[in-house]
Amino acid sequence: MEPSTLLNGISEAYAQLQELIFSEIVSPILYQFNLIAWAEDAYDGIDWFLFGCVQILLIFLILRTWERVAPAEPQEHFAKSSKADVIYTLFHRLGIFHGLIFIALSGFFFEIDAVLHDFRFGRLNVDFRFGRLNVESWYPPITAIPLVSFFIYFVMLDFVEYLYHRASHTFHWWWQLHALHHSQTVMTAWSDDRNHVLDDIMHAVVFAFFALLFGVSPSQFIILVVLSQLIQSWQHANIKVNLGPLQYVIVSPMFHRLHHAVGYGYESQGKPG
Repeated sequence: MEPSTLLNGISEAYAQLQELIFSEIVSPILYQFNLIAWAEDAYDGIDWFLFGCVQILLIFLILRTWERVAPAEPQEHFAKSSKADVIYTLFHRLGIFHGLIFIALSGFFFEIDAVLHDFRFGRLNVDFRFGRLNVESWYPPITAIPLVSFFIYFVMLDFVEYLYHRASHTFHWWWQLHALHHSQTVMTAWSDDRNHVLDDIMHAVVFAFFALLFGVSPSQFIILVVLSQLIQSWQHANIKVNLGPLQYVIVSPMFHRLHHAVGYGYESQGKPG
């Protein structure tokens, strides 16, 4: 079977499953509570749920198996403290958090979009249109290739992620929120989403703002978020792996465990924690 045929088959099956969930579950609920005006957004929201299911499956089948085969440190099969992490993960990965954020802040982002891209300089009455970065237009023969533009957007947003994380360790008030993430002493592939809800809201706003600023399309955005989340689940996993020269480019699980180390990593001299 050719790869294109396989991908088309997967795409069709995914579309049918999305339609089934919408028609049999989501749509009746919307009608029941007179929320049919949200139908289009709810249909798109099913993407978050389905991609989340894929993430949960990959964490359970691949990362958890990897942890048992090559653990960085001995752990009981399912530590009691990890149960809360599973709940955090389900809440974030299955679209519940993203759905609540969309309902609460969609109007805010529409307003930001309008302000950024069409406003006047006070009394000067001068129109100024803020153009998105849109990497596809940088050098179309190369950057217009979907995989190339996706990779560039991923690197740009990953740098935003780095700055956000660094800031959470720099400002004491921010550290008080981020400290919840570092409170887990039994790190597993489920540990990434253990965060204070205010920190999560701030992160969602910052990440979405820069995605909007960069010109990331909605279809790219969800895949970028899902890929980033999967990588971070891997980075938090109890896995012993040597990346060789790649360790200078990619944060490995071993390096991130050092960052989480009590009394040595984030708690070293000069750190807010």
